[in-house]
Amino acid sequence: MFGAIFCVEEVHGVSDLIELKLVTEGEADCLHRLQVEAFMPLYKKYQDEDTSPAKESLKRVREKIIEENSDFYFIVFRGEKVGGVRVRWHQGKKVYENVNWISPIFIIPRFHNKGIASQVIEQLSGIYPNTIEWRLDTIKQETGNCHLYEKCGFVRAGEDIVVNEKMTLVDYVKNCIGVRRFEKEDADEISKLIVRNFLEVNSKDYGITAMTELAKVYDSGKVLNIASYAHMYVFEWKDKIVGVGAISSFWGSETESIFLTIFVLPEFHGKGIGRKIINTLERDEFYVRATRIEIPASITATEFYRKFGYDYKNGVKELDEEHHCRLEKFKEAGQ
Repeated sequence: MFGAIFCVEEVHGVSDLIELKLVTEGEADCLHRLQVEAFMPLYKKYQDEDTSPAKESLKRVREKIIEENSDFYFIVFRGEKVGGVRVRWHQGKKVYENVNWISPIFIIPRFHNKGIASQVIEQLSGIYPNTIEWRLDTIKQETGNCHLYEKCGFVRAGEDIVVNEKMTLVDYVKNCIGVRRFEKEDADEISKLIVRNFLEVNSKDYGITAMTELAKVYDSGKVLNIASYAHMYVFEWKDKIVGVGAISSFWGSETESIFLTIFVLPEFHGKGIGRKIINTLERDEFYVRATRIEIPASITATEFYRKFGYDYKNGVKELDEEHHCRLEKFKEAGQ
């Protein structure tokens, strides 16, 4: 099932006219009619029999309304019900704590192009202030919808899913983590964050003895030293540092760079922060000017980096003398 908005919205100043009202089980018929009306034009266009909300049964809509792991709202504009939006989460799965999915979101055709959808997304941020990452998917061929999501702060992520020869689904995410450059006062907190990863995460691959010894090295002085020659970024949620990442030139090279010190607090793993760190570092000037980027990756993180196009340096998969997997990516300067 996908969550798509069928309108390109450029109109602003409608926030006071929009209300999100929780749907009750007794209102399932009304919600179902709106959903069918909103999605039927795209069903006729793409014939996505198994994924289209236009083909979803009233029974299934009613089940979604009463599910414990979701909230379903009417979108009310000027007092009239014009669509719906559902927010869901994975109950009892700590890795997805504070991660919410929008699925679906829809507005009936005669209320398109009034700026409603973007305001709904903004209101959801206020209703769920503890959300670290929002996720949704939509139809790749509907470029206007993709543009709307991107204007709302979402970025493409994950693999495309081909539904049929006409239609492909794409994932979008919006991360609510703040980013700023490192300040020297951050050194102690970042040191503790790194040490926790060594002892709680990397020790599973390297052993607790080796990681305890390495943890002794990564005090605040070590962090300050790295920050003195690298561009280090701090990632925060509610004034708490939850991630760190740095990029530097590779031994002074103008065309090669290296990622360093990429860590996320263990309890925040799986919430898109690692992806945000990579995306941030790949906008830094050290990355932009380089034609080759290297990563000394831990065993734990190697497959994560490979998802971003980094592969084994010179095809060598063995660990180096520092017990890292050496990864690299080539690109044109300025990309």
